[in-house]
Order: sequence, then structure tokens, then C-alpha cells
Amino acid sequence: MTLTQVVIILAGLFFGYRLVSHLLSPGTGEQDRSSRRPSDGQDGRGDANGHWRDYGPAWSDAPPPAPPAAWYQVLGVAESASLGDIERAYRQQISQYHPDKVARLGEDLRQLAERRSREINAAYDIACRLRRG
Repeated sequence: MTLTQVVIILAGLFFGYRLVSHLLSPGTGEQDRSSRRPSDGQDGRGDANGHWRDYGPAWSDAPPPAPPAAWYQVLGVAESASLGDIERAYRQQISQYHPDKVARLGEDLRQLAERRSREINAAYDIACRLRRG
């Protein structure tokens, strides 16, 4: 292998890595940061001269918490569904988010699956109490 081929391969790997990392993590580029830049620097993250200092997300950048969904929306059934329909929907939903199925995935996906399985279990408990009691 010649030196030219090695340089071309390394350049291709470098630019490929940069492209993939940019596509997989949008919102971290300089273009996105400059579009959020305040003009007067009065939000506590910029100084009086307009220099931008990003110390992480401000509290105002966080999305508002979502309202809790009703049990039938979480399970994906009608509010008047029978106990059999509720059980089928529960088993189908929980099989997608079971901790054993997502054990080998990334930490973010495991946390999402854990939160979603807690929501599904809580919705199933509420539905069973309503139907049986």
C-alpha cells in the first residue's frame, strides 16, 4: 500500500466520522449555537459585550413536563375495553419495553424503556382495579 493510499483512507475515515457524528447529534454545531445567541446577552449566559458563553441549558430551555396520560391511552385501548383486551394490550406493550429486551442497548434507551415500562405497569394496575373493583 502506498503512502497516497494510506493518506486517502485516513482522510476518508476522518471526514466520514465527522459527517456521521454531525448527523447523529444535531443541535451541537456552531450554526445551531449561533442561532440561539441573544443579541444583548441579558439571559445570564452572555456578557455585556455580546460574547456568548454556553454554560449548559438554561432552565427556560427545558420543555415543560408532559401531562400524565390516561391509562387507556398508555395501553392503546378504548376506555371501555374489556379486561381481556386490556391484558392483551398490556402484554404486547410490555414485551416491547421489557428490561431483558433492552439490556444490551445504550443507557438512554434503557432509561426510556424503564420509564415506559413503569408507565405501562401503572396503567395496567389502574385498569385492573377499575375493571375488577
